[in-house]
Amino acid sequence: MSAPEVVRVSAPTPPSSPAPSVTTPPALSLTGVTKSFGPVHALRGVSLQLGRGEVLGLIGENGAGKSTLLKVLSGVHEPDSGALEVNGKPVRLRSPEDAARAGVGIVHQEQSLLTNLSVAENIAMTSGSRAKAATRFGVYRWGHLNRVAAQVLARIGVDVDPRTTVGDLSFVDRQMVEIARALQVDTGAHASPVLILDEPTSLLERDETAVLEREIRSLREIGSVVFVSHRLDEVMRICDRVVVMRHGEVVGDRRTSEVTEDELFRLMVGRDSRATPRERRSREDGGTAVLQVEGLTRGHAFRDVSFSVPAGTTTAIVGTNGSGREEVVRAVFGAEPFSSGALRVAGKDVGSWSVASAVRAGVAYIPSERRVEGMVGGLSAAENLVLTHPGEATRGPLLRPRARRKVAETWFEDLDVRPRQPDLALERFSGGNQQKVVLAKWLSSPDLKVLVLDHPLRGLDPGASETVNAQIRAACARGTAVVLLPDTLEEALELGDEIIVMRDGEVTARFDTSRETPTALDLLEKMV
Repeated sequence: MSAPEVVRVSAPTPPSSPAPSVTTPPALSLTGVTKSFGPVHALRGVSLQLGRGEVLGLIGENGAGKSTLLKVLSGVHEPDSGALEVNGKPVRLRSPEDAARAGVGIVHQEQSLLTNLSVAENIAMTSGSRAKAATRFGVYRWGHLNRVAAQVLARIGVDVDPRTTVGDLSFVDRQMVEIARALQVDTGAHASPVLILDEPTSLLERDETAVLEREIRSLREIGSVVFVSHRLDEVMRICDRVVVMRHGEVVGDRRTSEVTEDELFRLMVGRDSRATPRERRSREDGGTAVLQVEGLTRGHAFRDVSFSVPAGTTTAIVGTNGSGREEVVRAVFGAEPFSSGALRVAGKDVGSWSVASAVRAGVAYIPSERRVEGMVGGLSAAENLVLTHPGEATRGPLLRPRARRKVAETWFEDLDVRPRQPDLALERFSGGNQQKVVLAKWLSSPDLKVLVLDHPLRGLDPGASETVNAQIRAACARGTAVVLLPDTLEEALELGDEIIVMRDGEVTARFDTSRETPTALDLLEKMV
């Protein structure tokens, strides 16, 4: 059972004196928190406070220590030293159950709902005690289950029927159910629950993001929020204050009303954000198309899709969820079939097309789900890096471990992968550094002709995004043809020599950015 809120009151005073002052403790307080994993110092004396009813932004480069800090707050990791207080009470969080009892809930970047169960069932699974209360002799008490879920949903203003199967909800509604579930914590009589949101908008489209941002701001009325994001613009819109981490330390604590995005970037990466604008290339400059897609079709997924990508140019494809763009690029890489149409790579018609034949033809693919499709978590970063194109890391059929490590060290330096430990399991790296290794795995190919990028900047901080963008530009400079599915319209406008818009499986517009300058609104009008 959680303890009641601690209220510090000054000593009693005579009736004629002013009323006694009341000091309300912060919703969350950390003092000198440290955490190491062998030689890696993930947290170095982290101290911060979260005020009651405050939305606090937490930002930093990939590998800055944010993920470790969240795991400490959610009870996954115990700190080596330091103190934590929730609503003025010292706590020791040794498990997620301890965190829930203390009043701390977390919504992870990747949704964890069971899509075949109802909203009410998912909410009931927050903790063992609530799951037991929802059952009688092992059978659900459906009336109680749905009533409790409806109360939690109403608390955050979500109009969703608790009986609805989660798989039938929109992505943003599922995200709100995740938040409702996270708020099922033991808050005590007067305590303010602490809700941690880890990249909650990273998988949302623009209109869904606007809805979720509005909902997050309204959470101030019932609790306090730690909002983790790599998107500085949304941090500035949503948060009251922002804490910046770098190399496991807090290097900045600013009110968003008193800071700019450029200042936050400098605090995060220790340098100015001064990416050189890319020179637009006319599509005619690239000569013969390295990739030609003609009339590609597969049932209702996509129909009569055609485009060509000359050497050294980037074609960005934009569209909402369900537009068919993801299916098209997976078909280009041989990961999904197409029923009719033609593909040519370097002027050659492809025959029986598969992932293996695509790789042999010089086509590379960075998937949006890097942890599922882009890497082998149990292997080291060095092993992952040479997995597809061993190159100089082999001699005949034999691997050369020293050569493999040398190749990895070179790419670690070029891409600023941290920590500089190629022999560490890739699953131990932050998401952004995993993405750099996955990218290096393909860039290391001497026969690279086509680079297909499916949301390559998803979950990356601004510094890592600059690094990846620089590598994309460098690949183009070497004559590689790039097909890009960007996360944002701004990303498409920044990187695309040609921008293709898709809706309901069909191409609805094309823009040659060397000849015209479309706006985000121009693209959006053709998307919806």
